[in-house]
Parts: sequence; C-alpha cells; structure tokens
Amino acid sequence: MKTVAVTSKESLVGTPVFNEIIDVLSSHFDVFTIPPARHPDCKGLPSLAAVSTDRQDLVLSLGGDGTLLTVVRGLKKQMPVLGLNLGGRGIINELELGDLPIAVERLKSGDYHLEQRTRLRTMTDEKTFPDALNEVYLARPRHNVTPSFLLRFLDRTMSSKMDGLIISTPTGSTGYSYSAGGPVVLESLEVFIMTPVLPINRIPPVVLPVREITVSSTSAFDVTIDGQQVFDAKEGDEMHVTLAPEPACFIRFSPQPFKQLSKLLSENVIQQQ
Repeated sequence: MKTVAVTSKESLVGTPVFNEIIDVLSSHFDVFTIPPARHPDCKGLPSLAAVSTDRQDLVLSLGGDGTLLTVVRGLKKQMPVLGLNLGGRGIINELELGDLPIAVERLKSGDYHLEQRTRLRTMTDEKTFPDALNEVYLARPRHNVTPSFLLRFLDRTMSSKMDGLIISTPTGSTGYSYSAGGPVVLESLEVFIMTPVLPINRIPPVVLPVREITVSSTSAFDVTIDGQQVFDAKEGDEMHVTLAPEPACFIRFSPQPFKQLSKLLSENVIQQQ
C-alpha cells in the first residue's frame, strides 16, 4: 500500500480533525485529495471519476454512510474503499477515528482483506441510472395519488396500490428497507430484497435470488438511488433492476459476519438508555 486518495464530506474540510488525518496519512503514504477534500500539502484530483486504479491503491472516505455511498457511486471503476466514520450512524464504515493509527500500520503491512458487495443497476429502454450500493426506491411523488405498481420477477406477476417499492442489496438491508419493515440480510450474500411501502393489498418483504425485477406504475414516480439522487419516471415506464456488473470493494481488517446488524443493535441499545 503506497498511495491513498482521500475525500470527505464538505463540513470536515479544513477542520483540525481533517488536518490531523491528512498529517498522519502523509507521513506514511503518498496522499491525493479529491473534492470537496483539499489540502495544500497533497496532490489534488479533480473528481472521484479521475481516481485511477493504476495510481491509487485505495480511496479513504471521511464522513458517514452517506459519504461512503457517494464515493462508491462516483468511482468510474470500482477499487478498494475504506470508510472512516466521522458522521452519524457509520454502519457501513469500517473505522472510527481512534482506529486510524492501527489501521495505517495494517495497511502498510498488507494485513487486511478485500470484501465485495453487491450493487444494483436500474434502467429503462432509454436510460441507465447510477448503480446503487444500498437501494433503489421507486415512490409516488404526490401524496394525493396512490399508484398501482406492477411487479414481475421469477416468472411471476403481482400488483398493488402502494406508496412505493424498495429494492435493496444486503448492504442496504439496514437502511430504508429495514425502516420499512424489511429483513436484515447477511452482507456477503448475493440476493435482492424487495420491500413494498404501505401496500393496500398486503405484500410481505421478499428476499430473492439475483434475477431481474421489472417494475412499472399507473402514474409518474420518482426513482431514488441510495437516498441521494432522484430521477423522474413516467407512467408506463418499465424499470429493470438487476445486478450491476461491478461490485463495490471494501477494505476490511477482520471478518465480521453481520457487522452491520451488530452496529444497528448497538445503536438501538444506546438510544434506549
């Protein structure tokens, strides 16, 4: 491990914590910064898309889960990503701030492993949307209209009036899908989770093998990728949700199945105290 590209959420740039992290990294690695991160002592890259697998060994994400999702989605080609939690929940992130010195030594010695995570590709006949690490949320944009969603998967067809539909990965099973009553799934599985949102005809959340899911609606709807990017879809548009060709790649320091569930349960205990 020789080169590290660093990006962060905007509010961290220039803070003492940000500068301290850059100083620690710069004493061990060749450090590049990616907007909005910037530091006078580091080389700069114009964007996440400019990160090159030929020049950088990993991307370090400083922030919360939202920052990490943005990083993965913004890479032109997937490469190892390491998340350092300086945000809120940090359920997907690997490190807390106090872990950094030990993490640096383990990166230098190669004492880590790579973990791949399933992503979703969503497209119509005319358009391909950004790939999602967490979920694709298809939802009604107006609350005075409840559309009927038509779902086709595994040679079956079902429909219901409902507020929307969440199709998530195992990584996203602790996100919006969980809030809507979906199951938490082991992160390493290659499955999709389909969670209806307030269906009139009761449809339970379903864990599916990786196959194409086709969704259409009787009225216009929003397509939200990872809770961050929102696109318009027209009545009758068919959304095809399938496996993205490139999985996300995370740096991990120890195998911890159901790590996200453990963090989620710890968070719930803290809130109850």
